[in-house]
Amino acid sequence: MLEYATLAAAIALFAGAYAMAQGGMINASADMEGKSTPWGAGLTAFGGFTIIMSLFFMIVLIFGGGEGGMIPESAWPLLTSAMTLIGSGFASALCIMVAAKAGGDMLIERPELSIWALLFIALGEGLAIYGLIIAILLSG
Repeated sequence: MLEYATLAAAIALFAGAYAMAQGGMINASADMEGKSTPWGAGLTAFGGFTIIMSLFFMIVLIFGGGEGGMIPESAWPLLTSAMTLIGSGFASALCIMVAAKAGGDMLIERPELSIWALLFIALGEGLAIYGLIIAILLSG
């Protein structure tokens, strides 16, 4: 199990770096066009958060895992479910932030599409609920 957890943390580290690079490119592209977009800042923040969480998880795996480690075997499901819930909550907040901004801009241009703005925000809320369900399943 320790090998898979280490592999998952390493993949999350690379995914966070990729998200930060994409956020930087989106910000640079928006600056060149003279526009502002929350996507670049959101991706950069999400990438940084993912990197911090994966580094934390790697430190826990290195110093707390294995036989005779400081973290007992019964605590691993709770630890992984807590990290899943934190990640899904952060991703949901990012999604809701971007959807609310885009929905506000959309309502200025076409007010008859107000239901679509609510739908996109509800999709972000669904992401948090799905993360909660996965965390409950992981905690056993």
